Amino acid sequence: MVAVLLLAAACGWLVMELEILGTRMLAPYFGSSIYVVMGSVIGVFLLSLSGGYVLGGWLSRREAAKRALGMCLIIAGGWLCAVPGLLRPVCDALLDAGLDEKWGSLLAAFALFGLPTLMLGMVSPTAVRWLTQRAAESGLKAGLVLGCSTVASFAGCVVTAFYLILLSARRTVRVSGSVLIAVGAIVLVQAVLAGRAPSVGGRP
Repeated sequence: MVAVLLLAAACGWLVMELEILGTRMLAPYFGSSIYVVMGSVIGVFLLSLSGGYVLGGWLSRREAAKRALGMCLIIAGGWLCAVPGLLRPVCDALLDAGLDEKWGSLLAAFALFGLPTLMLGMVSPTAVRWLTQRAAESGLKAGLVLGCSTVASFAGCVVTAFYLILLSARRTVRVSGSVLIAVGAIVLVQAVLAGRAPSVGGRP
């Protein structure tokens, strides 16, 4: 159970970290009004997370849910590692298309952060399903997962705003993406090993 809660907490931290760093990364291109950029980033994250919650709930009922989630985390981490290199071409293309700061920042946030945020949103409902053995436990388990995730989001928000924002945003995003790849790989390996366990024990 601890490992599942740590996974939910790590994703909660990362979501808030990316929101703050994403705003900083987009501001030089669309930053005549910081509130426009911030609103675009927050809106994209909310919409992407909502999609991730729905997909995660659907995925949690599948037999290969853990393996699929591991792959999704690896893909999300790889995408984050690519974001610093994609930032300038994406923003320049939107500006060259004549989009103003409102629609330009909104579409840039979607293009750069929509996919990884959606995949991070899949973690919480899947974690609740993994922890729930009986229907009567579902409320408690959901509370534990959401509580750990939200506390970690608070920590990620404060640490990023107070300290990480002073470092290179691009380097921090790359490091976070690399960590997410490692976490996804661990989840995937555990899923593969768990899938082989019955045959090792001689059961069908």
